[in-house]
Amino acid sequence: MIKEKLVKEKQKVVDKKNKVKKGFAEAKQDTRIFALLFIEFIVSLAIALSIYFYLDPETNIVPFPLNVVVFIGLMVVLYFVFHKTKEFREERKRI
Repeated sequence: MIKEKLVKEKQKVVDKKNKVKKGFAEAKQDTRIFALLFIEFIVSLAIALSIYFYLDPETNIVPFPLNVVVFIGLMVVLYFVFHKTKEFREERKRI
């Protein structure tokens, strides 16, 4: 009974490893995947840092009325950058 469960769990781990290997093989063929992941990482990081530096009153680097304007401006720029990847994200969902 325990051996059967261990064999099943081991097979699940092997299947996951094979799926990851297949994903990396596909990614090597299509370099846009790495570009998309990099863009998503940069956008996420920029949003988090913008919230921290422009909206947190303790670390605010710009005076009050201007910090909100700068934050909104950054969010608009980041939205347009992320929006440019929409076609590729939809393509990857279909695959």
